[in-house]
Amino acid sequence: MIVQLGKASLAWTRADLEAKLEGHARVLIDVGTGDGRFVYRQAGAHPDTYCIGVDPAGERMREVSWRAGRKPSRGGRPNALFVVASVQALPEELTGLAHTLTLNFPWASLLSALVLPEAPVLEALRRLVRPGGELIALLNQSVFDDRPYAARLGLPELTDAWVEDALRPAYSAAGFEIRASEIVDGDMPHQTSWGQHLTLASGRRTRLLTAEAIG
Repeated sequence: MIVQLGKASLAWTRADLEAKLEGHARVLIDVGTGDGRFVYRQAGAHPDTYCIGVDPAGERMREVSWRAGRKPSRGGRPNALFVVASVQALPEELTGLAHTLTLNFPWASLLSALVLPEAPVLEALRRLVRPGGELIALLNQSVFDDRPYAARLGLPELTDAWVEDALRPAYSAAGFEIRASEIVDGDMPHQTSWGQHLTLASGRRTRLLTAEAIG
């Protein structure tokens, strides 16, 4: 797999990754991590968790991966890693590692795949998570509430009924049991740069979807 470290792109094996995982109690994988700041903050807040950000745009992760690679006394995060990959081609090296898989305000093809839903993407995400692990997705509900706009994007009405009738069986078939789906008002469970941008405007609503990896 390809790892971003500042301006450099490095090839890592599963053995390289496992050496870094030693001594960490948990693994968090954030898919569609964008600029990687969420992963950087999580790594700082939870030193016992190895935090991995995955995004196809390696250049967006250059700055934060450089910061993470510094000495801890200068803001380094030895428990943070940034992987260059799309959800359509997730590295085999990440298979079965995640105790927690996060998707924070996904957009474009990833958002569509989560809510239409698309089985190949759900199955690829499931392969990242160990049995009993959790999926936590924050979705920009306001996009779906604007029906003319959502229709142009080919997105469904994201209602509780859609979650039950369309998402629950599809997620279950992929190995995820949906545990909760709720609208969150006010402060988010955690902040990301993109999420802050989306929710600054008044009236923005967020759907929190959680699921457990089964099987």
